[in-house]
Amino acid sequence: MTVMTQAVDDLTVENLTLSFGGIQVLHDINLRFAKGEITGLIGPNGAGKTSFFNCLTGLYTPKQGSICLGEKHLEHLSPPQRAALGFSRSFQHVALCPELSVVENVMIGLHRQSKAGWLAAFLPLAGGRLERKHNRERALAALDNLGIIEVADELPTQLPPGLLRLAEIARATVGNPRVLLLDEPAAGLNSVETQDLSLALKSLRSPDLMLVIVEHDMELIMGVCDSIHVLNVGRVLASGSPEMVRANAEVIRVYLGDEDD
Repeated sequence: MTVMTQAVDDLTVENLTLSFGGIQVLHDINLRFAKGEITGLIGPNGAGKTSFFNCLTGLYTPKQGSICLGEKHLEHLSPPQRAALGFSRSFQHVALCPELSVVENVMIGLHRQSKAGWLAAFLPLAGGRLERKHNRERALAALDNLGIIEVADELPTQLPPGLLRLAEIARATVGNPRVLLLDEPAAGLNSVETQDLSLALKSLRSPDLMLVIVEHDMELIMGVCDSIHVLNVGRVLASGSPEMVRANAEVIRVYLGDEDD
């Protein structure tokens, strides 16, 4: 068993194992994610990266092992309960509501923190109006932080993939999460859009945020991450700085050296 030194509010995973039927997907994973850092999670297709994300957010229940935010165990908490603790995530495929404007889509990210009940959506109650105004201001600030406030009132169907991805990230960050998990944010983007994404991810760096990115674009990962963990067939193959991972012979053999990836 690996014992890791844990700082207050670190996200620590110890001896995590996940199985589906008789197939073991994750094997004895031990990882730590620190506040203020951007961490990359890379590996070949089928390495277990998305399954690991799903364990962190509560979509999957591990067979054994622990997931702790600080001293609080998360293994038996539901996805909404983890969201209440500050977990937020994006998915590989953008899922914005086409009938809502960009800023309205971002405001959805504040639903968990809103106090006005469903009745306020149908009646012109003062409390509801004030809360919607406040939420709109926060959503606009999130868009501005990512450099896309000019598209706030556009519909998603009018925007290219790069702006849609940034809008989705704005929705994931508008509630000031403690842990932000991004699943292949560069998927489907061209080189210019990926460069814009890289700058946006760097702008999210905060002393109070753990940002974890699953990604196949190595230029993006190497350029924005403080540390990188490499998974292969459900196991941790290597961990370290971008320079250490880039120079690791096993990582080169299994992943970086494969031109198909």
